[in-house]
Amino acid sequence: MTSRRTIATLAFLPAGILSLHAQPAAIQQLQNDQITRELQTPLPSVLLNSTNAPELYPGENTDVGPQRILRRNVPKTYFDVLFDSQFFYSENANFAQQPYAISSPVFVNTVQAVFTTPVKEFGPGKIAGAIGLASQWYNYGDNRLEALDFNAETVFVSGKYTIGKWQIGAGINLTRLVNQENYDETYREFMPNLGVQRVIPLNDRMFFAVGDLVDYHLTEVPSVAGSATDINDRFDNIASVTFTWQPTHHLIIQPYYRFQYSYYQHDTLETGDRNDYLQSLGLTAAYYFNSKVSVRAFYNYNRKQSSDAYTPAYLEMNGGVGVTLDIKF
Repeated sequence: MTSRRTIATLAFLPAGILSLHAQPAAIQQLQNDQITRELQTPLPSVLLNSTNAPELYPGENTDVGPQRILRRNVPKTYFDVLFDSQFFYSENANFAQQPYAISSPVFVNTVQAVFTTPVKEFGPGKIAGAIGLASQWYNYGDNRLEALDFNAETVFVSGKYTIGKWQIGAGINLTRLVNQENYDETYREFMPNLGVQRVIPLNDRMFFAVGDLVDYHLTEVPSVAGSATDINDRFDNIASVTFTWQPTHHLIIQPYYRFQYSYYQHDTLETGDRNDYLQSLGLTAAYYFNSKVSVRAFYNYNRKQSSDAYTPAYLEMNGGVGVTLDIKF
């Protein structure tokens, strides 16, 4: 028998669907961007003349010993301040099914500050932690998507433990989204996460990284006609493989593939659960001018399917460029 809650939701379906559709577009954009950046982040530093060569992968020096280009004392750093600007063109910036997809340029600006603890020996491996905050601005070039412009503010704590070519990471993120018109909060989430990664080196300039990440999003959004505020609560399992090739001292090329499964307790009408499947392919080429300044070009392809009839299955391709200033002290 149809519940009273379902009848009430159906009565307000047009307004509810529009509101719930606008919010997930921002959530999807944020998650796709953050995970893609994490998978495609080039090496923490680049092989430069008159510097110590960094490890191409965690634990490389335990295999062949530290590789020296020209020895120089490198001071320890505890703070990392990053400024990043990214421009790309998406053929489906609102993550909608055809024929409702809207193509648009997208601008993403990021400011991030992180305090990192010194790396310490711990048992057979090494452990390090970090605490930081990030602020991002997402702006769409198409006027039809102006209402989707949003800011993302994140505070995070993370730790990593490395044993040879294995790395285990855990963290907690607190993120809120606000619209840019009057800075009203439209979404909030508390997300604990746990991941493991295995590096498979091919030679001193090529390796594969295979990983799996699980997280849980405890979320809150404004209620729509009495709808649940935790409708976006979900569990994610993200499996990925990334290939890294460093053809020159300054250039890094990284193709990747990831598969993401998401389980929601609520579908759009709150009559059952929801299962989403997202497949992504991408390629990034990053060029480091020095240890602080880098530029990149990238292309990404995303395909999403959902068991929820009111959650659009979509195809989305985007490509663009970015520039980063990374200052450590």
